[in-house]
Amino acid sequence: MNLNIKVFLLCPVPEDQKPINEYINVKENPFLNWTILPLQKYLLKIISSYLIAFPTFLICFLNLTPFNLIQITKIFLISSTFIFLSIYLRWSSINKRLIEPRLFYEEASWFDGKIWEKPFFLIKNDKLLSTFKVKPILKRLLVTLICNILILTITLNF
Repeated sequence: MNLNIKVFLLCPVPEDQKPINEYINVKENPFLNWTILPLQKYLLKIISSYLIAFPTFLICFLNLTPFNLIQITKIFLISSTFIFLSIYLRWSSINKRLIEPRLFYEEASWFDGKIWEKPFFLIKNDKLLSTFKVKPILKRLLVTLICNILILTITLNF
């Protein structure tokens, strides 16, 4: 076990590029930490965000006719879809770095990229983290993204 700690501590990957630290940073990010809430709080957060953001979005446009309202709703749904997509892609990239046995990293700049082989115990721990923490978040975000796209599709028919 002592050897495992030495290997982890002597890892050449900079701290900010280690997948576990990326996971912790995203998990603690105030813009993204709502994605890890329990399901009921997650849904409440999304609904409350829509209830706050949409009227704020509407206030930006003073000349509201029924036609403009539909157009503004479409713009709002498109922008929220892109926000969910970007959050999904961020979590997806963390998941990919967790499950890969090799880790690409850069020490100083873009031209000195290197690859580090993860030791077995780290691969095992990262895959566990991926399976039990990140994949459920990805699944939840994917469902949210699909629902948002469905609502957008229904709205586009008006």
